[in-house]
Amino acid sequence: MHRRQFMQFTRNLGLASSFAALGLTGTSLSAIAASNIPNAATAHIDAMIVDMMVLLEIDTGDMAARRESVTALLKKYFDFPGIARFSAGQYWRTATDAEKREYETIIHEVIVGTVVNNFDQLKGLQYTPVSSTAKGEKLAIVSGEFSDSTGARPSVMVNWRVTTVPGEPIRVLDIEIENISMLITQKQENIAIIRKNKGKFSALIDAMKAKLEG
Repeated sequence: MHRRQFMQFTRNLGLASSFAALGLTGTSLSAIAASNIPNAATAHIDAMIVDMMVLLEIDTGDMAARRESVTALLKKYFDFPGIARFSAGQYWRTATDAEKREYETIIHEVIVGTVVNNFDQLKGLQYTPVSSTAKGEKLAIVSGEFSDSTGARPSVMVNWRVTTVPGEPIRVLDIEIENISMLITQKQENIAIIRKNKGKFSALIDAMKAKLEG
């Protein structure tokens, strides 16, 4: 796989000290001091990587089983409600409650489907944590590097934007691949679709449905 292909794959995923080992998996930051936010965010990412590697080891190629496992993994670690809200931009406020629910379901399915279809390409990758920085009390940036153990693919730097809202579970909101935000890119595409269709939020839902069917 060439560098451009590898970058595109990692963008599509928008996808070791263990969170489980720390006893913090899926918990909130209510009892964690602000100074520990970077460590907690790093542990969240490390635990996700560990879980992903386990799934790669046990994956048999059964697509139904793979989809079930990937769905559970992403639900555990990603902030899908936040992703849905942010990716719709200012038009989220104009959407009806029914449209919001439908869009959140569809974007979840698009992301899950992308990971499921590209899951085999994760094999052979190694993840190395680099740094973690708190951005106030609600966000942390965790940086790391994906490399190919065979040396066939170039290394790629990744920044994980992790929500660290006090009292709520830590979750991944965005992935930056070599400083390109997957969430902002999706937001720009979504806004362009809505504007092209005279501000109709339903047009975005139709476009996402077409992506699922394609």
